[in-house]
Amino acid sequence: MIENVLEDDEKQYKALQPNFDFLVNGGAESYIASIKVQGGDTGPQNMEVYVSNVMDSWTLVKKYSSSKEKVQNLIIPGEHICKFVRLRCVNNIRGGNLVSVKHIQINGLPRD
Repeated sequence: MIENVLEDDEKQYKALQPNFDFLVNGGAESYIASIKVQGGDTGPQNMEVYVSNVMDSWTLVKKYSSSKEKVQNLIIPGEHICKFVRLRCVNNIRGGNLVSVKHIQINGLPRD
């Protein structure tokens, strides 16, 4: 887990086309409703959301393009129940590959 992604301060995580992998609800299956992403100075422009119940096999849910909002709210279509979520940042708002992220929040409900 990347330490500074979930802190509410001015720190940023920067990487070339980063993938952010999350274990949701301690590994119990959960319904994923949305993902909120706050970008840094070179925040993500194009993003892809994947879900999985095992780390070896990912299913693409949807591709997203960033709006002009400071915090992106990625609404997950359909009913996706999973244990893992991957957010892949393809490029940044300037068209480059160096992406910075300040905060990521996954919203959903436990299956049980």
